[in-house]
Amino acid sequence: MPLGGTLNQRLNNGTRLDRGQSVAEMALVLPALLMLLLAILQIGFLLFTQIGLTNAAREASRNAAAIPVTNTTEAGTAATEYFARLTDSTDGFLTRNVGGYDPLRLDTTPVTGTRVCYYRIVDASNAPAVMARVEVEYSHPLFIPIAGAIIDGWDGVNDGGVTLEAIEDIRVGNVVLSSTNIGDIGMPTCRP
Repeated sequence: MPLGGTLNQRLNNGTRLDRGQSVAEMALVLPALLMLLLAILQIGFLLFTQIGLTNAAREASRNAAAIPVTNTTEAGTAATEYFARLTDSTDGFLTRNVGGYDPLRLDTTPVTGTRVCYYRIVDASNAPAVMARVEVEYSHPLFIPIAGAIIDGWDGVNDGGVTLEAIEDIRVGNVVLSSTNIGDIGMPTCRP
């Protein structure tokens, strides 16, 4: 047998062994790479929703700050109106800004959940002023199975979602106030 034939057989055998080794290595590495890709995809959806929540809270607080409020009654009326505009399921700020928004995942617990508030501050010139605050708390669903199971619990609760929050404060464009009976940050006038 010529020397060239033996060399060709060895190359063919070596190539076959290399192919088999590559398949085994890919079988070991592919699950880890797939998990990493799915986790990146799920985190991307979470960031997309967080940006939407922040935009909705910012838009609602800007609009709420345009209403001049000087007392608790006016603050309560304005907070009720802007809470309704924030949470309206057909054309609210959250519906327009959050992709895949589900109103049932919005936390509307009065003290800790989504709410619109007005509160009193004393500004740098020592004059009383009013701030509009919008707080949004939303549980984004985790829908990528394995990656979602790993990410679930980041917020301290294993409920199939991650709680995302956005808070925006903007000074109300009031006329100059001599005083106001709206509560301070510790006792704001809020809705719901």
